[in-house]
Amino acid sequence: MALLDTTKIFRLSCLLFFLYTSINITWSSCLSFLALIGSIYFLPFGDHTMNHKEKVMKTKEIVNGLYSKLSKDEEDVKAAEAILGFVTYDVENTDSLDRFERIKVNSNCLFARKAKIWGSPPWKEQLSLEENIYRLIPMFLRFTILCQSQKLDGFLIELPGVKFGNDVMVFASAFRRVLQVLSDHDPAEFYCMDKSYLGKRGWVFEFNKCTFFITTFAPFYPETHPRYAFRCSDCYILFQPEVSFAFHDLPPDSTETNWVNPTNTRDKIRVAFRQAGRGYDVPQSLNFPMSHDMIRPISGADPIIEWWTL
Repeated sequence: MALLDTTKIFRLSCLLFFLYTSINITWSSCLSFLALIGSIYFLPFGDHTMNHKEKVMKTKEIVNGLYSKLSKDEEDVKAAEAILGFVTYDVENTDSLDRFERIKVNSNCLFARKAKIWGSPPWKEQLSLEENIYRLIPMFLRFTILCQSQKLDGFLIELPGVKFGNDVMVFASAFRRVLQVLSDHDPAEFYCMDKSYLGKRGWVFEFNKCTFFITTFAPFYPETHPRYAFRCSDCYILFQPEVSFAFHDLPPDSTETNWVNPTNTRDKIRVAFRQAGRGYDVPQSLNFPMSHDMIRPISGADPIIEWWTL
């Protein structure tokens, strides 16, 4: 404050001296005027008694007052929570699951109704198919980590029927694109969609070292078809981790079926579909490629849909 008071006193003195001597223009009046101008332009304004170190300390005080100081561990937790809030959603409470419920409750699969499924987030029309699938990858990855310990049965991806549900080949192409996006971002770097034997026996969809059995449902399938969507207007891709079959005591795959007196779960499911008028052909060989069954043709007489080539 001492410098500020001295500055004010000096400026006031210069002003009074200028007024006193400016009645007649003399050398002294000119000198007093120059002194006044100099005091305005060259002497500092405000409180400059604070040195650089004190200014830094003052700034830190303000910042600490606005933002509470956290430990490194607290900062890491806070950062992780912020990121999770940005990429996660409530996987067990989605519109896609609500709409798929009609298929679940009407399915002839014996454990469909009680299946624990995670759903995809709302589709964003302003984004491409690839961008929409990219958005759900964090939760798909989380699913592969937790599916065994939490006994999860499936991860559901919903595609809008207005775009992909009017033609089986259009849907087949979209199906390939969905799997390609997931495969391209496989954290295990296996990239199953890039294998040369895709479409042949031995190939299975794999992500983060978790293998999946995939079924699809779409509005273009008739009521007599095993992939009938029960008047749902959208398309669905259900990723069932193969480990989930063990949760339901499903026996090993077999080409044989006891149609008259089914005793195991697999035979009961096959009989239930047939009795409902939606029977499906049982593969004649255990070496039947899994990829051939992921998107079934509309008619049993139609050729296999080679979706991986579209």
